[in-house]
Amino acid sequence: MKGHASAAIAGTVPIALRRAGAQDIAGLLELEQLAFAGDRISRRSWRALIGSKSATVTLASQAGRMVAASVLLHKRRTSVARLYSIAVDPGARTQGIARILLENTIARARAIGAAVLRLETRVDNYAAQALFRGTGFLPLDLKPAYYADGTDAQRFQKSLWNVDKASHSMALATPFYGQTLDFTCGPCALLMAMAALDRSTRIDRAAEIRLWREATTVFMTAGHGGCGPFGLALAAIRRGFQAMVYASAVPSLFIDGVRDPRKKAVIELVEADFRQQAASSGAAIMDVPVSAQRIADHLARGAVPLVLISLWRLHGEKGPHWVVVTGFDGAVFRILDPIASSTETDPGISVSIDEFQRITRYGRRRQTSAVIISKGTP
Repeated sequence: MKGHASAAIAGTVPIALRRAGAQDIAGLLELEQLAFAGDRISRRSWRALIGSKSATVTLASQAGRMVAASVLLHKRRTSVARLYSIAVDPGARTQGIARILLENTIARARAIGAAVLRLETRVDNYAAQALFRGTGFLPLDLKPAYYADGTDAQRFQKSLWNVDKASHSMALATPFYGQTLDFTCGPCALLMAMAALDRSTRIDRAAEIRLWREATTVFMTAGHGGCGPFGLALAAIRRGFQAMVYASAVPSLFIDGVRDPRKKAVIELVEADFRQQAASSGAAIMDVPVSAQRIADHLARGAVPLVLISLWRLHGEKGPHWVVVTGFDGAVFRILDPIASSTETDPGISVSIDEFQRITRYGRRRQTSAVIISKGTP
């Protein structure tokens, strides 16, 4: 946000929003004194925040007087932004000014490339919690003794995914099914994708394991074998779906993590056989990288993409992992991850375009792969 934002209205008094500058520090310090009993932002911190490229300090003024302020933090290479502070002059409360600032922050976070917005508030600040819940934030966890007086903080999170801005697609109706074994992310992702396109698709553990047996590469970096793109595509074709595979014409995606030469040879043999069978069965094979634009285009045409990602960025573990991309709203991708628990309020994950490009690179060779499932042209 540069300069003045268009005026918002709280009651009958116009509210002007603008980005703070160094000349506003004295006013911000006074606002903090009025709004909070403790845990105030210092002069030095205000100066650092206003001058930081990863922070946005927004002021709300009423009749030329500063009545509220918010601080948004967003680092590069992450989909998560943080609402660090929101302060309202007690004399200006009950006019909806906090909501105006909050909605402005949500829009700003999305505009700068975030897909998730998080914040903390005191567990005894019920008014703030009601505001956050009312604007779509969900409780995330508690942070013990977070404030200077020892009070716990309730952390909230809001997905910036906007389904109203997403292209209509069958993928939006994808049901969630969580994997029951460590090595069946591919089969579970495929089950979800097929069920989005055909509601009669059976989704249970027997189907999960059956698909794994059909599509496994036999060996993985450790433990049981995982499923590669050609095996998954072939399994989908056998069930009456069309499939397109994005995969480079190079050795197997998973071969770098296997040391035993005999296992490497088996993996290469299995993948070459799957590739040949998939091609013979009508799968289109694309020797080009997976990109955000290509995935968005397939979604717009009604297909459901399965994308191979690196577990590291989402779960802090090394290894390949299959997820289903269920929508794109022009700024945020929506993903269903088989690792998530079906008991979670929202098993979906919101990912920014930049983060999507990062997570869809696997291994030392930064390879990409996807399987596009459809009932017509992928």
